[in-house]
Amino acid sequence: MRLYELRDAALASGRLVFSLGQLAKLAGVPESHAKVYAHRLVARGMAWRVRRGVVAFTHDTFVIASQLVEPSYVSMHAALYLRGVADQVPSIVECVTTRSPLWLRELGVRYRRVAGALFFGYERVNRAGSYAFVALPEKAVLDMVYYGGSPDCSQLDLDAKALREMAEAYRRVGGYRARRVVRWVECFVRRS
Repeated sequence: MRLYELRDAALASGRLVFSLGQLAKLAGVPESHAKVYAHRLVARGMAWRVRRGVVAFTHDTFVIASQLVEPSYVSMHAALYLRGVADQVPSIVECVTTRSPLWLRELGVRYRRVAGALFFGYERVNRAGSYAFVALPEKAVLDMVYYGGSPDCSQLDLDAKALREMAEAYRRVGGYRARRVVRWVECFVRRS
């Protein structure tokens, strides 16, 4: 397979971030050959090396963050920005995952670990010819509270019913962070 054909196949797949294993599967070659393809794609400027063993066909940080570590979704301030709820561009794209926490300073991406029971409240959003998984505004705010932030919700139009339903999952999980979320939701709903 030629490099241009491989690049076009990658772009047509809808996915823009590939590990060597995923690239090998796409090209129908062994992983050792995919490593050579990846090197050549980067050398010719058709892709760029995100980190060891991973290439991307985009520079969109939100797409990269969502596809680099799976499962994960963009949350907190970054999700509010992507949804047009917040105007300020976040300096760090914070994501939530069920895998180990990871902080990629060179990319400006941080992954925070959450229990599987709290991994919900996101949807697939089309972006840059691909996709990113992005938290709903209510879940993005609850994730902020869960990780110790104090969101300013005076400008946000949050659905109180959705917040109460989501808070039930936190109540079942327990722990000091989950209790903080439940208390915050109770206070927010009373104020609204």
